[in-house]
Amino acid sequence: MKKNFPSLTRREFLQILATGAGAGGLAGLGFYRWRTFGQPAVVSRAMPLLGTLVTITVHHPEMKEAENAIKNAFEAIRHVDQVMSIHRSDSDITRVNQLAGREMVSVDASLCEVVEVARRAHEKTEKAYDVTGLPVLRRFGFYSEENLSKKFPTDREIQKILDCVGQQYLKVDSASHQIGFVKEGCAMDLGSVGKGYAVDRAGSALKENGIESGLVDIGGNILAIGVPLVGEGEGRGWSVAIRNPEGDAKNPYLEMLSLKNEAVATSGNYENYRSFEGRTIGHLFDMRTGHPSNPGMSSTVVASNATLADALSTSSFLLGPKARASLGDMAREIYFHEFL
Repeated sequence: MKKNFPSLTRREFLQILATGAGAGGLAGLGFYRWRTFGQPAVVSRAMPLLGTLVTITVHHPEMKEAENAIKNAFEAIRHVDQVMSIHRSDSDITRVNQLAGREMVSVDASLCEVVEVARRAHEKTEKAYDVTGLPVLRRFGFYSEENLSKKFPTDREIQKILDCVGQQYLKVDSASHQIGFVKEGCAMDLGSVGKGYAVDRAGSALKENGIESGLVDIGGNILAIGVPLVGEGEGRGWSVAIRNPEGDAKNPYLEMLSLKNEAVATSGNYENYRSFEGRTIGHLFDMRTGHPSNPGMSSTVVASNATLADALSTSSFLLGPKARASLGDMAREIYFHEFL
């Protein structure tokens, strides 16, 4: 049975239980915290980026090297924001959207890479998942409430908007790093995959700076590097719990995961929603119909990298219980949670 959406953020839904990290373990922003258990040290830093809280934790014997690695990881995240944020007027994706139907746009190579991942998910979901659905999301008041109608759109209005939605309108030239829409009115949003890509870029920066044990968390998109060297999970894996929004003290979690060199992401309508004429709708849409999708409570995906986990968590939510059959070859694990 469908229920009202709980006021639970994606970050709260995925709770990190490892020592030295955690959604509730940091009391401020932009600071360093470290404790020494002999060796190595636990070094954490948290900062608001990409519209959410970013937390990076590493276990490393040298404090200075750990701090430098974290600094470079945050720089990698800022670069992704510069390229892929629709909230920035100077981003690559904003230029692509503004010039839709007029010309191809030279972009950072990373944008082509992420769009191709999104295209694969689009094909696997038989077009339910589509990053070109920004015109639909805008009509329902997501990202901007400017000129938002308080009335639920008619089927005719939705169909008219869908005339500008579809991968067939998006052209990608990976060799020359150019992207463009062939039709005016088209626009894309990479919110369902971009944070995951930022997590991977941060993880790569950590590894390039000698980090072999760490955790990157961007709003509930989590990448585990190696295993914890101290505390809970030491030598085994990073502990992550999928919280039950309708649970209690006896049943607080839907799943308990142990991660090692893999990523996890959860999607659901508990984070972002709007109300129309007494009807509450979430931000996850089946772009084949242009209507909001609400098949269950959430879907969590464990994958080899965070980009894939991010895209597949949204895709698997849209597909519901059928997700494992369609996406199982791309994910390591899929946990779809129906309403209790």
